[in-house]
Amino acid sequence: MELGNQQKEIGEQEQHKLSGASVLVVGCGGLGAPVLFYLTAIGVGHLGVCDGDSVVLSNLNRQILFTHDDIGKSKADTAKERLIALNPKLKVTVYNKYLDEQLAKSIIKEYDVIVDCLDNFKTRFILNDECILAGKPLIHAGVGGVYGQLMTIIPGKSPCLRCLFPNGVQDKNERVFQGESELVSGIIGPIPGIIGSMQALETVKYLLDLPIYFDGLVTYDGLVAGLEKIEVKALENCICRK
Repeated sequence: MELGNQQKEIGEQEQHKLSGASVLVVGCGGLGAPVLFYLTAIGVGHLGVCDGDSVVLSNLNRQILFTHDDIGKSKADTAKERLIALNPKLKVTVYNKYLDEQLAKSIIKEYDVIVDCLDNFKTRFILNDECILAGKPLIHAGVGGVYGQLMTIIPGKSPCLRCLFPNGVQDKNERVFQGESELVSGIIGPIPGIIGSMQALETVKYLLDLPIYFDGLVTYDGLVAGLEKIEVKALENCICRK
């Protein structure tokens, strides 16, 4: 199923629409960095940046907003600095803390679209649930090794992360990705760049009412440069069906 019309060009009217839009990006690491960069570059007017972490050396193979000089600095504050340098007209709201239920409840309602660039499923489930309760679209992604996944969640129209993982996520070595910090195998730097760029594109498509696939999961295999759509059924007793 696709949501949106068949318009394919972004003209002056669409650019004005983007300038009036707001997007909350939760996590500004390997996925969040390209999401933030491309949403800034395309002219989204207001970005929320939520991350309580600091830059470390091992981040630099994939977190393209940061340099060696940023080690030890706040990711969210440093990201804001780089984004404003790219687009001085951008409004950036920084939440220099890790997302929890209380913070999610208070800030999600302020944005048009929420983007999940997190590194653990405990927080992802919090974000998933609060977005559904608030009626906000959520663009989820995860990466690991040379693999990635993408899922667009539209409350009332699509399955959600609870449908994808009805029993939770337990095995850290599963092929379905747990997030950057939990993967033993590590991450090949370009993979979050590819998947984060796809997240940014899905966000823009939603904001401009362009077609979006929201029937399930899109997976990417970097070894064969292959994309696959996997249909996910919404569970009858899931929060997304209530």
